[in-house]
Amino acid sequence: MSRARGVALVVAAAVLVTAPWWGPRALRPLRFFGVRRVEVVGARYLAPEAIAGALGLGERASIFEDLRLLERRVGALGGGGIAGVHVARRLPGTLRVEVREVEPVALAEGPAGLVAVGGDGHPLPYDVTATPVDAPLLARIDGPLVRVLATIQATDLGLYAEISAARSRGGEVVLELNEGRVLLAPPMDAGVVRSVSAVRRDLAARSLPWLELDARYRGWVIVRRRAGQVGGGAA
Repeated sequence: MSRARGVALVVAAAVLVTAPWWGPRALRPLRFFGVRRVEVVGARYLAPEAIAGALGLGERASIFEDLRLLERRVGALGGGGIAGVHVARRLPGTLRVEVREVEPVALAEGPAGLVAVGGDGHPLPYDVTATPVDAPLLARIDGPLVRVLATIQATDLGLYAEISAARSRGGEVVLELNEGRVLLAPPMDAGVVRSVSAVRRDLAARSLPWLELDARYRGWVIVRRRAGQVGGGAA
């Protein structure tokens, strides 16, 4: 195909693609618009090859395939790892797939090793051996504990990033940080998270080390520094 004819086809396609439903359908059989490349953007935990494969394109696939159908196929990949997907055309032969993955909230022990867990408490289809997940460790998938971590992640990423492990203890939540331990009483809200963060910042500004921050009591964060020395502050 000559360059001039190719340019003419691209121009014609740019016009027809904005036409009613029959425009893309009329262009679909033309081999010039066959899919020659798939670009995957936004994939961090899922393999780009798996996302491209989920499109289900045949050998004679055209960039004028039904984009909504392609988006639904990718959205169903792996059972819960995709939070959002957008497929777009780039003439003459490229499909661009933009994905937004579900962000892991925790890593939990599973039957076959560590599994990434989403904020809803369900395992995510991520291979943590291929792409490391930086998230707090749990001994097992624990719904209430995961919800606490999801609240912290959504409220204060700085505090969330400092959590190395978390566990439930007698109806309470224990967070292990590099600095010390944080005690919480679920259910909790973003206000409790902000109170803990404010106390941490105040202690850091005054260069005061601490062993434990106890935020189990509404309106207070109790600071335990070392034996015989306890401080408290209003939340």
